[in-house]
Amino acid sequence: MKIRHILAVSALSIMASVAYAGLTQPAAVDVDLLNFFAQGDQLTARTSAGDTEFIGCGSRTFDDGLGTSFKFGFCQAEDADGDTVTCFTQNPVLLDAMRSTSDYAYITFSWQDDGAGGAECIRVGHSTQSFYLPKK
Repeated sequence: MKIRHILAVSALSIMASVAYAGLTQPAAVDVDLLNFFAQGDQLTARTSAGDTEFIGCGSRTFDDGLGTSFKFGFCQAEDADGDTVTCFTQNPVLLDAMRSTSDYAYITFSWQDDGAGGAECIRVGHSTQSFYLPKK
């Protein structure tokens, strides 16, 4: 009976420490140049052992001085192997997705050849969940 009690207390202690620690799910940056696909989370890229990994998206808006503006967005990534990509778009739906990426997000994007040797973004996704946040 005493052993059963010790085992139960031990199991509860382990479960409590796991619940306190919280799930982490690092996603290293991966740039797949054959399938035109990149993915990874910002925190894992930033805290990686290497000094070249990164992933992110951004947007720019320029006033042309004539009452209109020029808008474009981009996603970029480099993995530990040195594979790197930057794609661009003017698609308003993809621009909205790029602008809504938050801190510590998992980011995924795809591109296609734009016909001029560059990369055109054709898909952007992101996920912000507790397991991508830094431990306190």
